[in-house]
Amino acid sequence: MKENDLKRLLDRYLRGECTPEEERQLEAGFDRLAAEGDTEVYDRDRKLHSIKQKIDRQIRQEGWIRFPVIMKMAAAVMLVSFVLAFCYYKRAYFIHGSAAIQYAVVVAPKGERKKLTLSDGSTVILNAGSTLRYRVKFDRHTREVTLLDGEAFFDIQPNDKVPFVVATTGTHTRVLGTAFNVQAYQSFEAVKVTVIRGSVAVNGASGQTPVVLLPDEQVTVNTTTGQQAKNHVNADESISWVQGRFQFRNETLANVALILQNRFNVKIGFKTPGSREIRFTANFEATDSLDKILFAIAKANGLTYSIKNNVVLF
Repeated sequence: MKENDLKRLLDRYLRGECTPEEERQLEAGFDRLAAEGDTEVYDRDRKLHSIKQKIDRQIRQEGWIRFPVIMKMAAAVMLVSFVLAFCYYKRAYFIHGSAAIQYAVVVAPKGERKKLTLSDGSTVILNAGSTLRYRVKFDRHTREVTLLDGEAFFDIQPNDKVPFVVATTGTHTRVLGTAFNVQAYQSFEAVKVTVIRGSVAVNGASGQTPVVLLPDEQVTVNTTTGQQAKNHVNADESISWVQGRFQFRNETLANVALILQNRFNVKIGFKTPGSREIRFTANFEATDSLDKILFAIAKANGLTYSIKNNVVLF
């Protein structure tokens, strides 16, 4: 997302005009910038200008004009703190009607996995470089989270009356109580949902019949065309990353590169564009070094590579 788009969405958010989809886009934009180390997309003057406009509107609407100047300064400090918390700590508060609903956006940094427990007791493990948005406290009607980017393993507490839903770009996965894996990297062409225990129903493109998955079944949904493909797989392989292992099955080198980038916190590029589409199958253990993995990939596919300043080139 470009800087102007982020600024426009932030301005709409401060005015309370963002739609739920725009809120997700804004959060995803900040998360990507944070992951890239670029949290200075707005300079201080523009940020304070937007906040000042927000405060001025509130003063006119709520009659704060008679308050001492110090009260306006205090309000400005509070609002600045709110915006900075939104950008840097990934927590957001959205007002629906008269009740405050609190959401959190959690990022697993590159090189790390992150485990969290949701308010219903369900657990989520985020793969390195992944981002999850969730409601801090579920209500009696819905349990929904959004995997904004990356991969996550879900172990869901059963509740027949309140289904659990995982939203991604192009899919909604509905469950009552089960364990499953969702791979939804934004740079990948497809979302993969794999069931380890129980069953799930995956909705892809509008109008298509949901795909019901049982243990050791996987659906791949193309996020552009909506095409769905269901297959029998070894579900344990899909969650090998939870133990730090890699198991690639007919995967493109471009997709493998992104996963390795997140795991080892490096950059991987390609001197020959065609090498990005090379597909291969391989297993690597948690103790294998990046050098060992790169050497094996290069040897198996007739490639050479170089490493300099944490940048790998094939």
